[in-house]
Amino acid sequence: MNDMWPVVGVSCCLRGIAFGDYPPTPHHTVFHKYVDYVLNELHAVPVLIAATPSLGGPAGALSLLADRLDGVLFTGSPSNVGLRRHGEELAEIEPVGQPDRARDGTTHWLIRHCLSQGVPMLGICRGMQEMNVAFGGELHQQVHELGGFEDHRSDKSLPYQERYKASHAIRVAEGSYLSGLIERSGRACLEQRVNSLHSQAVSDLGDGVAIQATSEDGVTEAIALTGALNFAMGVQWHIEWGASANDLDGVISAAFRAACVARARREDRGTVS
Repeated sequence: MNDMWPVVGVSCCLRGIAFGDYPPTPHHTVFHKYVDYVLNELHAVPVLIAATPSLGGPAGALSLLADRLDGVLFTGSPSNVGLRRHGEELAEIEPVGQPDRARDGTTHWLIRHCLSQGVPMLGICRGMQEMNVAFGGELHQQVHELGGFEDHRSDKSLPYQERYKASHAIRVAEGSYLSGLIERSGRACLEQRVNSLHSQAVSDLGDGVAIQATSEDGVTEAIALTGALNFAMGVQWHIEWGASANDLDGVISAAFRAACVARARREDRGTVS
């Protein structure tokens, strides 16, 4: 591991939290494991990105921040994506479960900006789904209610830490960007068991979105943005809980970190194919 610590943005949610004698009051929040992952696995400096769409736009504060970041981690969340893109038109929907309009507006703009500027991106769970939606993709709202799919939700009867244990197998697509990363790493991990804590899932792919891995029942488990100037992947499982130098999580984390370090040095990493 080299000594350079890149700066990685971490997307936040906007949630009402009650404390003391205050009623539920908006807070910009992120689960601690995502910050731990940036610090301990990526060896990077985490910068929390507020869920505030008003900061966006070509001349907005969010673009100024993004241009100073070496990478962005789009996190998971209990909320579901409530935005859809049809060409250049955006439409709000009422997602099953909890929406987060502030986060939708922030991450949707930021994902497209990062792609255009070559900022490395990694999306986890909701973050992967946001990456697909940002380019016109669609989502299954409740996978477990569809015929032919397993139930990909976690077992809520377990303590929350135990819900992140591996629960099903995935298979990396041959000839994909991810399979190339694995081949170059020298590790044999085209098949891997991962955790599963989601009800939404990718259905129709967005423009320039390619499947990188699927579960045994056909659910999309990893995507890449083709033609990206830098690393731009999403995974459906929670990589922040199982990063290891000896498995698929380690391959993905190492590739994301390398892209962030390269951007910090402003090296040209080529395009994703």
